[in-house]
Amino acid sequence: EPFGGLPTLAYARIFERARQDGVLVLLDGQGMDEQWAGYDYYARALESPSVVTETAGPVQGTSQRTTRPECLIPDFRQQMPLFSPEKPFSDPLRNQQYRDTRYTKIPRALRFNDRISMRSSVELREPFLDHRLFELALRQPAHRKIEHGTGKWLLRKIAKQSLPTPVVDAPKRPLQTPQREWLREPLREWANDCIEEGLMAYGGCWLDSELVRNEWTAYQTGVCDSSFHIWQWISVGLCSQIIRERQQAFKRV
Repeated sequence: EPFGGLPTLAYARIFERARQDGVLVLLDGQGMDEQWAGYDYYARALESPSVVTETAGPVQGTSQRTTRPECLIPDFRQQMPLFSPEKPFSDPLRNQQYRDTRYTKIPRALRFNDRISMRSSVELREPFLDHRLFELALRQPAHRKIEHGTGKWLLRKIAKQSLPTPVVDAPKRPLQTPQREWLREPLREWANDCIEEGLMAYGGCWLDSELVRNEWTAYQTGVCDSSFHIWQWISVGLCSQIIRERQQAFKRV
């Protein structure tokens, strides 16, 4: 903790069940979308590179910003420079792939996957994260990765030798968990309490209360297609609650 969201809790249950059933080693598929441009924003990078390169991701299936840095207190925000990943390649597509692999999607996923698998004493293996596969993919030109807006084109071409065409040509579908809807409806009161806790945490010097509450109100109306930023504020509140509870327990001892 802090963890990535409600899906992380559900994922943890998979490892618990695997351990109960005597399955001690699991394989994961992390890395293929990053290697062969499977996410929708990779295709957009080719269409309008000057815009998308700076704004795309890191959440698949969203069309809006996933973070709200303006909701931080200015003095606090200035303590951290804006994230600006390296761009070692000459084209925006490979620079985005590099960003996701080195800084955003893969590191974030592995952090949670490693901890929740080890929590149940289950070994999680990531065969597609072999560095040789990434080196091979990053040497390929864009037309081998994206064709007519469809990602993982070369992999699909290879798969046609063994799989039915409808399976091979199936579009990439973002797996949207119900977290977005749950935070708006059944978990709204709980989420609101966590956010309010976060606003008061650490002397109230992290988050701008007015801006956060405005964004939270807008989110509840359904205008946002991502709950990424909302969960960050909830996490601040959850961490604050844990710290307070531990301090109280320490005083009792």
